[in-house]
Amino acid sequence: MLKGVTARYVMFRTGADAAQARERAVIAELAAAVLEGAPATLDQAFRPEFAAAAGEKARLRVVIDQIASLTDTSALAWHHRLHTAGT
Repeated sequence: MLKGVTARYVMFRTGADAAQARERAVIAELAAAVLEGAPATLDQAFRPEFAAAAGEKARLRVVIDQIASLTDTSALAWHHRLHTAGT
């Protein structure tokens, strides 16, 4: 029942599609910026894993793990910092 309530009032509310599209765009931009600047753009904990990654897919996985470890607020802050630095 809670999943139904969540779907109705959170996931499928008016304007949710646009908000989710913006969130996906921010995450994609953040991933591209982190990957472009890696390993320097990664937290210290993720740098050895990035260095040891065998190939592009493995390096991308480390970047995804890094982003997944961020809160919404910190992901937005990282996006702002990296996007501003890149312009």
